[in-house]
Amino acid sequence: MLLQTAPVEVSRHKCLIYDGHLSEQLPVIVPFLIDGLGENRRCLYLGTPEMIGMVDSALAEKGVDTAGEIRRGALILSSDRSHLEGGPFDPHAMVSMLGKLVDDAVRDGFQGLCATGDMMWEFGVDSNFERLLEYEALLEQLFREKPLQGICQYHRDMVPAQAVRDALTAHRSAYIGNELNRDNLFYVPPELLLDNRSARDRQGEWMCQQIVRVLNAEQKRDEALAALRDSEAQQRLLAEELAEANRNLERRIRERTAELEAANRELEAFSYSVSHDLRAPVRRIDGFIHILLEDHGEKLDAVGRDALQRVGSSAQRMGELIEGLLQLSRLTRQEVKRENVDLTALAREIEQELRAVQPDRYVEFSAADGLRCTGDRILLRAALENLIGNAWKFTSGRAEARIEVGKTEDKDGNVVFFVTDNGAGFDMNCAEQLFGVFQRLHAQEEFPGTGVGLATVQRIVRKHGGRIWAKGVPNEGAEFFFTLP
Repeated sequence: MLLQTAPVEVSRHKCLIYDGHLSEQLPVIVPFLIDGLGENRRCLYLGTPEMIGMVDSALAEKGVDTAGEIRRGALILSSDRSHLEGGPFDPHAMVSMLGKLVDDAVRDGFQGLCATGDMMWEFGVDSNFERLLEYEALLEQLFREKPLQGICQYHRDMVPAQAVRDALTAHRSAYIGNELNRDNLFYVPPELLLDNRSARDRQGEWMCQQIVRVLNAEQKRDEALAALRDSEAQQRLLAEELAEANRNLERRIRERTAELEAANRELEAFSYSVSHDLRAPVRRIDGFIHILLEDHGEKLDAVGRDALQRVGSSAQRMGELIEGLLQLSRLTRQEVKRENVDLTALAREIEQELRAVQPDRYVEFSAADGLRCTGDRILLRAALENLIGNAWKFTSGRAEARIEVGKTEDKDGNVVFFVTDNGAGFDMNCAEQLFGVFQRLHAQEEFPGTGVGLATVQRIVRKHGGRIWAKGVPNEGAEFFFTLP
């Protein structure tokens, strides 16, 4: 008995990956062109002269009057490579040309354009494939904007291996042979592929979301399978299907995890490089502001001096953010060196350091005995410094501040460490923002900070294979929990 599933949206921008003779394109391309003609779309095929002849013959065998369709402008079979005459393949120029072809088709009375072709022919020499990812990402945006449908053909053994990987990355739906994979797990949206700093920083997070999406889908499948336990025969069949699905899921998760780890390494290196390069010019800005105020301040009126002071404060603030980002990058790039760690001793060391800075503050601090784990002592100390430091900061308005470091157990008997306080707390509706870089729930004037600390803690805990979460109530305090398996 097969499960009935809801229809899945298939992208209008697909790719076909084949590894045999050129004719292996035909079972996919011919129905695509016939459907396009039936929907009153202008259809374009671009490829070798040999392939043009095969497409022409295959369409004729299916009853298509190819000569008539060509005469009325509904069908274009082309081996044109004029787009390469000006030099290497230009993604922007090619996408612009395709956009014009779509507009021309609509102007001529067609519903849109169906375009397909062999990418080896379209790109020319192998070196042109260096810009494939950019081209396909730009093309994906064009598919979203205009009435365009298309299939890009890639011969697995003729195009570079990296080009095949880039093709999978840029297409939501992919034909492997004649089989259509509606939901291509390797797909990455174009806004994350094109050169955009803020979008690129979200790529690791987006990959994590894809893994969670797959896991959620598999969980729903498992729940549906459980409802079919009406007979022993059905149970055996479902068990076999479930085992096979789980094997496929594990394989896909391993592949996705490897890609995620590589993307995270690249993003961390990028973040460190950018932050390091920004530090010097920000310091120069701050230095020149001080020179202007000290040497020429008397020539400025009050408004001018105030403006310069505001610029200086902003430069100092930016410097703090950059230093926070560099610290985050250094800590999270550091290799985990596991050893036995006494978290109780670390917590009490941190308490003494905080009291030395603010000796006049009254804070009731307690750290339970026997808080031990296995992990990287330097990284775990940095995590506790941020958690305890936050508790110290956000209880500054309390006459009787309380901070506690301890441990408990979850429902499965696993050890859960915690840091709690009776400080400013937070709204649980904003809990998801807590661990984002530069995300703050309180005004800078009320509680100064960079918004990097909790992001650092989360990454350290994750590097140890654990997880972290928080609970809070405004003006009643906050609780942070983390595991270190």
